[in-house]
Amino acid sequence: IENSKRIAYVGSDYYKCGQTAAGLMNLMTHDDVHIGIINGSSKILCHTERIAGFKACLGNYSNMKIADYFENHDDDFTSYELTKEMLEKHPEINAVFFAAGGTHGGCKAILASGRKDIKVITFDKIETTVEMMKKGIVSATICQEPHIQGSLPLKILFDYLTTGELPAVEKYFTKVEIRILENI
Repeated sequence: IENSKRIAYVGSDYYKCGQTAAGLMNLMTHDDVHIGIINGSSKILCHTERIAGFKACLGNYSNMKIADYFENHDDDFTSYELTKEMLEKHPEINAVFFAAGGTHGGCKAILASGRKDIKVITFDKIETTVEMMKKGIVSATICQEPHIQGSLPLKILFDYLTTGELPAVEKYFTKVEIRILENI
């Protein structure tokens, strides 16, 4: 949040993460790519920033088009139903971008559809995402160093409270790491 008087931000560059997802999708696909985007909420900044970065990067790839978009409110049950509906409505979809939570439910809908041709990109290396990678549903997941996001703010705060030392920079962006089945 701009002008929040924070001493530092530690976390992901969500816009860059969205760009990375688009670039990765371009590398993983060929010919015409029809994308279904599944977002958590347009009211959550990190979700909208990921989508904005993704869409901005799509301009570089004339073969990639968004076929459908919906919000699942980070709910697996909602994600299952809406993903199922999206795939029935748009059989041309051959790529899905999960920009937030609800990934497990959406991936279960893809699994239930029997479609093996869909490339899926998600965020975070959590147990259910790894499970879907092993089942061949999730093609890649983008990780954002959650350990650093949790520990570095505490260090910055400790240093500030004990010595008055301000951090060297205002924004500490974590690495954007791509994980595939072979490196999880």
